[in-house]
Amino acid sequence: MLKNEEIDQLTGLPNLYSFRKNAQNLMDGRAKTEREFAIIYFDVQNFKSYNSRYGFEAGDRFLQNLAKHIEKIFPELMVARFSDDHFVALAYFSGIEARIEDLRRRVISYNPDAGVDLHAGIYELEPDDTDISMACDKARIACNSIKANYDNIYRYYDRELGNQLDLAHYIIHNISDAVLNGYIQVYYQPVVRVISGRVCGFEALARWVDPKHGFLMPGVFIPILEDAHLIYKLDAYVIRQVCEDIREYMDHGYKPQPVSINLSRTDFHQKDMYRVVNDAVSVNKIPKNLIHIEVTESALDDNQDVLKGTIDKFRRGGYQVWMDDFGSGYSSLNLLKDYEFDVLKFDMKFLQNFGSNPKETAIWENVINMAEEIGIQTLAEGVETMEAWDFLKRVGCEKAQGYFFGRPMSKSECIDYLDEAKGNERPSKTAMEEDESALSHNKNIIELKNEEPEEDEIDRIGTIEDEQFMAQSPVYLTLAARGFVSLLEYNSYSQFQKHSFFIVANLSEDKLVRLHLSSKRKILDKEYHKQESYQEMIDDIVENTVIDEEKRNVEEFFSKDRLILAYHSGINFDEIEFHRIVDKKMAPRWTHTIYQIMEEEGSIVAYFLSFDIDEYKRSKDLVRQMAERDSLTGLYNRHTAVPLIRNRLYRHHGGKSVLIMVDVDNFRDINDRFGSFAGDEVLRRISARLDDFFGRDGIVCHIDQDEFLIFLENIQPVNIEDRIVDLCDNIFSLRYHDDKITFTVSAGYVVHPDQGRGYHDLYRKADMALCMAKNAGKGTAVRYSEQ
Repeated sequence: MLKNEEIDQLTGLPNLYSFRKNAQNLMDGRAKTEREFAIIYFDVQNFKSYNSRYGFEAGDRFLQNLAKHIEKIFPELMVARFSDDHFVALAYFSGIEARIEDLRRRVISYNPDAGVDLHAGIYELEPDDTDISMACDKARIACNSIKANYDNIYRYYDRELGNQLDLAHYIIHNISDAVLNGYIQVYYQPVVRVISGRVCGFEALARWVDPKHGFLMPGVFIPILEDAHLIYKLDAYVIRQVCEDIREYMDHGYKPQPVSINLSRTDFHQKDMYRVVNDAVSVNKIPKNLIHIEVTESALDDNQDVLKGTIDKFRRGGYQVWMDDFGSGYSSLNLLKDYEFDVLKFDMKFLQNFGSNPKETAIWENVINMAEEIGIQTLAEGVETMEAWDFLKRVGCEKAQGYFFGRPMSKSECIDYLDEAKGNERPSKTAMEEDESALSHNKNIIELKNEEPEEDEIDRIGTIEDEQFMAQSPVYLTLAARGFVSLLEYNSYSQFQKHSFFIVANLSEDKLVRLHLSSKRKILDKEYHKQESYQEMIDDIVENTVIDEEKRNVEEFFSKDRLILAYHSGINFDEIEFHRIVDKKMAPRWTHTIYQIMEEEGSIVAYFLSFDIDEYKRSKDLVRQMAERDSLTGLYNRHTAVPLIRNRLYRHHGGKSVLIMVDVDNFRDINDRFGSFAGDEVLRRISARLDDFFGRDGIVCHIDQDEFLIFLENIQPVNIEDRIVDLCDNIFSLRYHDDKITFTVSAGYVVHPDQGRGYHDLYRKADMALCMAKNAGKGTAVRYSEQ
């Protein structure tokens, strides 16, 4: 019988303390050759929102039901509740994946509308494992690694996660040295005014360039530092560095731009962040309104008294406070009621369908209007296209940032960027001193708001004049057109004119007004003339030049009646891309058409421009392919191949598949003896050979260094084993300058579904088989075996 202090009072399961004690005894008592034990760590996704939506009593009933299901599905050894919605099972390895999937179905079916899900991390106990706590940590790490991944419901702890764990330890223990030695660098991404495109500020972003691990992505080190409660060291350094950079910028005679700085939720509980910011501003003698504080919406779910007090202190002290990631949580409107913000910042990923989804457009138009009514500015980040910029103009968003306007850049690059943007003009020293004096008195600026035009208003006046000048300037139009056609892979503007179609039609009278048809890429052999029917010409073109699958959409796009209706609904321009048949002996080519509709002398007139974008599409495909492929070998990289393999496994309905892991024997010796360039050549050559061996039948991937992964579907095991053995029986030879390099490869492989089902299970077993092959001797192929 368990003591009361060893039982979770809500579910009746053993608690964390009891599990560690009793599971440790089970571990100590097993035979050291056994491998069939596994730790499974369960985490309920969106349980916090479940509590908020249905109440804590419903949440308790949910956890009680979940506990009963886990006990029923994993009855053999031990189940416990660790905390909140986190449960752990010690179970036999047999059928573990199917049992997890069964549990997940029960969780979802309990309340299908609740939006909850289940994730699990699995750690298979090794014979030499002695610490149950460490084993539980590894299962937890595996579970946490798929929290944001809705495609995978479980993951095994593997070597990759082990490397991540090692990296996490390195980051935690080296953050202080990284700050001290300058490995942490501050980059700046420009923020622009949407209406003019002019720079009005920057966001400060941390980059870690490590001498051992190279460039570390913020998405790697920031969550680790937050979990370890060390993020304040990074954020305090960024604050100091930003203030120093602004001071240096001002000392060189430049007019400074405001900089926004991200603060983590844990910062507010560990440090007096107002004092940290204010001290850095005071030491460097910069105006307070040059520093903006960004707080993520999710951080506002924490201790509201502490956070609200600090936010109010910042705003009273003269700093702007921004809400970052607006719209990503569940309580945005409540937060706007309870907190005071100067800017709402939202990501364009929430507007992925702004061009085709009227509901999405309406929602964000109203959000932006609401923000304006309550005196809050709006800023969109992640802007990457002209279409996105145009959309933000239409809905009235005030500011924007993203790669379309500028990537994050170093301090020196930032200065060059501003010089280029402003025509290399600096304000005079006198003007600079006047600006400093004005900016250092925030209250005075607020008081003068109604008496003198703000910088925003000056910019808007200048923008209208600039736009009028540009619209009337033939030089501007020529330069813009040349830049436009160069993006489309045309050699010249004249070539673009020859290969484009310009049509003007009076829709009210269904007549053609003007025609410019390409002589080299004809629409049709048939000639068309002014005053003929626009609709008849379009029907003829669609029927004879558009591929069958797209005819319906293109016909509707060009329909006279639809265009008139769209114009009366307020839509006066649109665009479409489709495949056009140029020659029946050639493949269809991509064509882009854009139109503008206006009213002229009482009639509705449409202007159409159609042009060939086939070369442009091919360039985009090449860029996409470059992102999918490993630059050294030309094979798929890990990020592309793994989702492809998972998808094939998910769609598997019959037959057998095989996952093969291959590496080059003694590759380190080759690098040491002949040099890294010779090693690269070895990888290129063996990659080509692997592609010849297996590329036509499946997926060949360069994982890392000298390791390769191959997935083949619908195979005969005997035949594929002969091919793998044949590969490993070869001694490969190549000449590199005056040296002759010979080498062999080893392989480990596992057959699906006989020996495993999930990707991680197959990967782990193929890796184990490869280790067996390396231990058995070089140039060896080994199939995974339970023995």
